[in-house]
Order: sequence, then C-alpha cells, then structure tokens
Amino acid sequence: MLALAGIVLLHITAIILLLVTTLDNAWWVTDKMSTDVWGRWLLQGSTWHYTNLPTTKYPEEYLQVVQATSILACIFAILALFVFVAQLFTLGKGQRFVFSGILQMISCK
Repeated sequence: MLALAGIVLLHITAIILLLVTTLDNAWWVTDKMSTDVWGRWLLQGSTWHYTNLPTTKYPEEYLQVVQATSILACIFAILALFVFVAQLFTLGKGQRFVFSGILQMISCK
C-alpha cells in the first residue's frame, strides 16, 4: 500500500513540476524585461507589456518545437496518471503498469 501511495505521489509530483516549468519558464529576467519560451514582457512605466520574441535571435520553428514538446510532456504525464489508476483496477497482478510506465517515460523531457 505504501508503494502504491509513493507511485501516485510520483505521478502527481511529475505533473506539478511539468506544469510549473511549462507555464513559468523564464529564460532571461532583468528589472525591465522578462523573456521566456512564450514571449517577452517589457516594463514600461508601471505596467508590463507583452511583445513577440524577435525571430532574428530565436527562430520561430525552434520556439514552436519547444512549446509543443512542453505541452505534450504535460499531456502525457496527466494521461499516464489516469492510465495508472485504470490499470490498477482492471489488470491482473503480473500485467500492471507497463503502459503507464511507457507514457511516463514519454513525458520525460
């Protein structure tokens, strides 16, 4: 029972870490600028303004691949948790957790 709780905790921890790193992925932060994989925010006066990333420094195809990989990792981690719970109650003792383990491995970056 303790191992089962540990595995569920591992799945939830992986999902939380992936979501946090996907949503709050700061590459460069200064007092007046914050740049990440989604865009650039510039401080003008007392408000932050969103601007697109310059495509001369960051090729658009590269950014789209990084964004897609981050989102897919989150989706596969969440799917792995649901598959884990489904396999827990539907499969026999020797057949469990292969598919959910594969999904968890796919979600690793």
